Amino acid sequence: MQTERQAERRPPDGRSLTGAEAQAYRGLRDVVLAAGGIDIGRYKDRCLLRRIAVRQRASGAADLRTYLKLVKRDPLERAQLVKALTVHVSQFFRNPSTFHALQHEVLPAILAEKDRTGGRALRLWSAGCACGEEAYSLALLLCETAQDALERYSTTIYGTDIEPECLHAAREGRYPASSLKSVPASWRQRYFTAAGVQYTVGPELRRLVHFKRHNILDPVPFGRIDLAVCRNVLIYMSDSLQEQVLLGIHAALSARGYLVLGKVEGLAGATRNVFEPVNVPERVYRKRER
Repeated sequence: MQTERQAERRPPDGRSLTGAEAQAYRGLRDVVLAAGGIDIGRYKDRCLLRRIAVRQRASGAADLRTYLKLVKRDPLERAQLVKALTVHVSQFFRNPSTFHALQHEVLPAILAEKDRTGGRALRLWSAGCACGEEAYSLALLLCETAQDALERYSTTIYGTDIEPECLHAAREGRYPASSLKSVPASWRQRYFTAAGVQYTVGPELRRLVHFKRHNILDPVPFGRIDLAVCRNVLIYMSDSLQEQVLLGIHAALSARGYLVLGKVEGLAGATRNVFEPVNVPERVYRKRER
């Protein structure tokens, strides 16, 4: 991991940050951490400073110190900075091997457990859902590979994100063809409607998915979740914040609920004691029985 000193050394143009600029950088780091739960010290330095510089120039601030003052007093600019530092990149069935594991390992185990215990509800959660592709992908997977489950259980898929514009796009459900490149042609024809160069999500998927604004650092607004998919959300957070988020997810899961993280993420702190690995390459974990 890079040290704070290293993060202060390389602004976008290659020169060294002055002492005052470095102090302003640390101030921006603290503001962003408090506002969005993002630890910018975990970014690659040049990428981070380049994004900050874009917002600085757009705001008209002359330097980092002036920009820090603006961000502290202006909630709109603060939100713009958090948005600029949050990468919303997704597509349907991103990382297909993960969805293969969900289809062939996780969902069958969840449904078998419900048969055993007599459960009546099936609840899935896409945390940090961006523009909704992951949540709709989970709906697609259920519709195509577990249709009987939809008939037997009251099924809800929650998609949550901190960014209102992303949630608006998710609710609209219109995506470019490039976002659907991993969706089989027959599924695309059945569940989407072509609209010019875009595809619109059809009602069979929409009825399953509910989008809600939620900061992953806040208490989870629902419970008894059977599967929480939280991929590429933790990578910008400090270890202590990762632990906080994972413990919150743990509390929201059902007794034998599953957690899926991103390929470069893992358990942090005390969460290693409350989750057990199911599929390490795909970062699939299960809530430990007490």
